Amino acid sequence: MILYFLNVNRINYKMIRLFAILLFLNSLVAFSQGYVFTGVVSDDASKPLESANVIAKPIQEKASLKFAVADNKGRYKLELEKNVAYEITVSYIGYIEEVFILESSSDIIAHDFHLKETGENLKEIVIKHEFKPIIVKKDTLVFDVNSFANGNERKMKEILEKLPGVEVDKKGIVTVQGKKVTKMLVEGKSFFGGGSRLAVENIPADALDKIEVIDHFNEVGFMKQVSDSDDLAMNVKLKEDKKKFVFGDVEAGAEVGAGDNGFYLAHIALFYYSPKTNVSFIGDANTIGKSTFTFDDLMRFGGGVSSFLSGRKSLSNLSSFSNDNTDVLKNKSQFGAFNFSHDLSAKLSVSGFGIFSKALMTSRIENNIEYLSNTAIAFEDKDRNAKNRAVLGVGNVKLDYSPSNKEKWYYNGQYQSSTNDLESVLNSTTNLGISTFETINKADNISVKQYVEWHKSYNNSNTTTFVINQAYNKITPINNWFTNEPFLQGLIPMEKDDNYTLNQIKKTEANSIDMLFKHYWIINNANHLYTVVANNHEYSAFQTSEKQILTDGSINDFSDKGFGNNIKYKLNDAYIGLEYKFRVGKWVNKPGLYFHGYHLNAIQNDNDHTVTKTLFQPQWNSDYEFNKSETLSFTYKLENRFPEVNQLADKYTLEFYNTVFKGNALLENEKYHTANLRYSKMNSYRGIIWNAMLNYSKKTKVIRNEVELDGINQFNTPVMTDNPETNIGFNGSFSKRIYRFNLKLNTRLSWFEYSQKLNNITTINKRDSQDIGLVFKTAYKKWPDISVGYTKGFSSFSGLTKSHFQTDAITSAFEITILKFWIYKINYDYLKNTYSKNQSNFYDMLDTSIFYQKKNNPFGFQLSVNNLFDVKKKYSNKFSDYMISEQSVYILPRAIMFTVSYKL
Repeated sequence: MILYFLNVNRINYKMIRLFAILLFLNSLVAFSQGYVFTGVVSDDASKPLESANVIAKPIQEKASLKFAVADNKGRYKLELEKNVAYEITVSYIGYIEEVFILESSSDIIAHDFHLKETGENLKEIVIKHEFKPIIVKKDTLVFDVNSFANGNERKMKEILEKLPGVEVDKKGIVTVQGKKVTKMLVEGKSFFGGGSRLAVENIPADALDKIEVIDHFNEVGFMKQVSDSDDLAMNVKLKEDKKKFVFGDVEAGAEVGAGDNGFYLAHIALFYYSPKTNVSFIGDANTIGKSTFTFDDLMRFGGGVSSFLSGRKSLSNLSSFSNDNTDVLKNKSQFGAFNFSHDLSAKLSVSGFGIFSKALMTSRIENNIEYLSNTAIAFEDKDRNAKNRAVLGVGNVKLDYSPSNKEKWYYNGQYQSSTNDLESVLNSTTNLGISTFETINKADNISVKQYVEWHKSYNNSNTTTFVINQAYNKITPINNWFTNEPFLQGLIPMEKDDNYTLNQIKKTEANSIDMLFKHYWIINNANHLYTVVANNHEYSAFQTSEKQILTDGSINDFSDKGFGNNIKYKLNDAYIGLEYKFRVGKWVNKPGLYFHGYHLNAIQNDNDHTVTKTLFQPQWNSDYEFNKSETLSFTYKLENRFPEVNQLADKYTLEFYNTVFKGNALLENEKYHTANLRYSKMNSYRGIIWNAMLNYSKKTKVIRNEVELDGINQFNTPVMTDNPETNIGFNGSFSKRIYRFNLKLNTRLSWFEYSQKLNNITTINKRDSQDIGLVFKTAYKKWPDISVGYTKGFSSFSGLTKSHFQTDAITSAFEITILKFWIYKINYDYLKNTYSKNQSNFYDMLDTSIFYQKKNNPFGFQLSVNNLFDVKKKYSNKFSDYMISEQSVYILPRAIMFTVSYKL
């Protein structure tokens, strides 16, 4: 089948649409073979029992088990097969389960259950039926994996995609009912720092027993009632036969067929779990552009900061290590990761991870740019070829000490080192001529972070937390530019030469110490009072130097011509706060009042600039729980943000071949309001899931760059302004299960309005974007897995000029099991960009594979084709305040791979 597709240059997406219609019509025939059985579950006083489990077990063979979960009105709905007898069991904690026998010849289509209380202590209840497809508790969802899997899944990701309300995107980020999973656990222990991608793409599907989703997660049990954590955790429970044994898989593959690109892949994932010791190892080497983890995972690895301290930014730049990058000409990556945890005693445990990553990439990007100033329009065609070498090492260790069940200590230490070397050649063509820029960049980064946490519960009313966090970062990029023509004339003091060589060194060194003490007073079940005393201190040093190295070896130092920054920066934030949490029925509120004493001191050029302010920052959190499956939450904050050290550096800095930046030593704090409204509802009876989030942000004091644009050359400097900036965003989704299908509607809307000063003229700019999408999926174990989605996007910019863009995106996936042991997959993506004057470009990508593995046989074999159409480029369009760009990115060619896997 794959070889047949190799002879096809393009798949007409109309054929895909026709195929989906035929599948739907075929499914309507299958619908006639089943019927819907409904009813209500209540107690003997007719009070609905929300989240009761209803299980229909077929009495005869070759029929599948059915289940449902009662909604807030106690209603349930089962989709049963005709001419099949069922034993329908209803269970609810604290109640005696009830059984109803439905005969195969029965015409009954509804039955109500009235459960009676056991009258026993909950701890003494023995649940006879262990099978519970979904268990809904206050903050926890528990999915039984066997209820949703068909046995053909290879990795955890494929299991999660079949759970109701759970989504996994292409980057491995997991969301549950629209909320992002922020902590990944396996058997209750953090998995590689809690990132999701390493888990979902490496843990074997057949090792999973249950998936627990825990909202408002806090790893300190006695803190959960008071911490108000917004973390969403996912805990993986393993099957018993996977414990105390090494399990995992190994795979290796190489390019076959007519290709001579030398593509290969090798991957190993090994796991060992026991009550006291957990060990995981993941290794990967490939040249097909596959990244093992995401930037989100890397930011977690680069965190090393206590979760009780918010707002501390990491200076580590790790983006080069997370490019899941087929958008390159070549990509050779090597990765190794080791994760462990061990209980040294009943009170002390140690855990940690080590990461090593090395990536070598070759890329080519073309840009057609239109620069829009209020005086003239300039055009530039850019062709950039680059080679990048990025190496990263991270080591992290964490100690967990519990002297008692009312006291907890943590120590976490992390060391991180990275090197990023980049060589690029840029050809720039403008109406003034052609220039060639060769760039060599080398950046060495070092980071050391550590924190201590102490939590203690004195009694049922009083709990305290103390945290101290220290972080050190050092970043030293060295940049060299080589060109045949003078550039940025009038902005940099270059001397005439045959060829031009510029050297730049930037050095940023930062050290921060943050401390926080918080007291939690539980007055009663409806009233809590929290007190906070804290201090954040940061010291930074920022140095830059630029010079021209002439052909005769002499040096043209720019330091005496307004370049060369040397600034020492201190920012101290001492604050106290009071939070009052109260409950009125189902409504929980927590207003907070914080007083911050800010002291900023910046020393540069023998000038000492000091800002001292006392600022009031209120906040409000509010949650309303309609029922276990429907919630509404609201948050509001007034915040202040002070400028970073490079924004205060008041000498010139070369940023790029066409950009010079100069800071502003007189900058003070930005002030902004943020508000968030979130609604979530899951109705299991109707098969409906609603998620909606509205974000609002308004800056009343703003730091924004003023821009002077001359042709393609830019000079930027930040200024304080009272011109407000307003940003509104909305994300929403609605999904509906219709018989054995899932239909989902997604929408993403944003509106951004701000003032921009360009060439001394201030304009009001507006950026709007709207994306609306529809996804149709099959949701039945015995059918092929089919997904077809379409998204329409609109983007517009209004300022000096008006620009409009549209996108049409089609995504589809098909998976079918053939003759029990063969699994065939197709993934197809189509994207069309339409911009002004009805100009457009598009690309479409198709990946396909066939996998063979006999049941209980450890060996598997796969033939796969990536980029079957052998597409050369991907296209995109972008716009900014003064620029419209059409971009073409060269990508990896077609790769035909044969892979052998072995499951331990």
